[in-house]
Amino acid sequence: MRWFFCAALAAVVVLVQSAAQAGQALENIKIGTSALSPTMAGLWMAKESGAFERRGINVELVYISSGAVVIQALVGGSLHAALGASNAVVAAILKGAPIVAVGSNTNRPGMQLWVHPDIQRPEQLAGKTLGITRFGSTSEFVTRLVLRKLGLEGKTELRQFGGVIEADIGYRNGQSVGRLSSQSPGPDARKLIDAAELGIPFSMNLLAVSNDYQRKAPRVVEGIMAGYIEGIAILKQRKQQAYSVLAKYMGQRGGSADVHYEFVMKYLEAVPRIEPAAIETILEMVGSKEATKAKLYDNGVVDRLVQDGLIDRLYKGAKP
Repeated sequence: MRWFFCAALAAVVVLVQSAAQAGQALENIKIGTSALSPTMAGLWMAKESGAFERRGINVELVYISSGAVVIQALVGGSLHAALGASNAVVAAILKGAPIVAVGSNTNRPGMQLWVHPDIQRPEQLAGKTLGITRFGSTSEFVTRLVLRKLGLEGKTELRQFGGVIEADIGYRNGQSVGRLSSQSPGPDARKLIDAAELGIPFSMNLLAVSNDYQRKAPRVVEGIMAGYIEGIAILKQRKQQAYSVLAKYMGQRGGSADVHYEFVMKYLEAVPRIEPAAIETILEMVGSKEATKAKLYDNGVVDRLVQDGLIDRLYKGAKP
């Protein structure tokens, strides 16, 4: 009888706590994403799985088809956070934008150079046109990095098409002979180079917030990062759920679900820490090799979450 009373009391406490939590209003925020690409999958899964809501945040994901433009929206105050092109984030900060990077989705370029089937060797690209999304985007930035590694810098023309879908269409219409992308731009395209195998330390996208927001709402910023980390963990550990989310968000662009999932497993970091070497690559490409006094990034939020055991809890002690 005593056991029954204790159990009933515990159940009441749980119900009261749940009701109290349900009565708490969620913080409504907007997070910008800059591509229809598996690089954004951590945010997609965090949204679809309820990882953000579990941390008291109601997130609206806003898709803007350019890394540079999504960072402009963040600087302008239309967004609370943005996962955008790393070079756009760094360039904006160097120009005085009051934002800071608090996380990174990759530490190497997760893109491949896809070309027309008649191109067998990199040197055949000389004098040809490669497609990119926009100037100032990750697409342009990584393309230039790869061309530099191949000794083709300045020997090809880059043409912007606007977004990933438009760049894919440009390839299929013969307006470019190839493009750097996380997936094939057309059924006849062949993979010429895997950028990740060129030994380039690079963060494809940085998760950024305004300095003011980080100062005024540190718990929300921590919730964003914790939700993102949980989203990555779910992607890596629940394959069928990952397939479902990838199919939903990648539907406009198409492509194989297997290829999208392979990208997630191969490139997306379980611990989204920003590596100094990746930032050095970005600084070099934006023309600022000298050490800067500007605060480009802050790993404090990620480090605190790791120290608090979030990664261990999500992966149950196994190596991510």
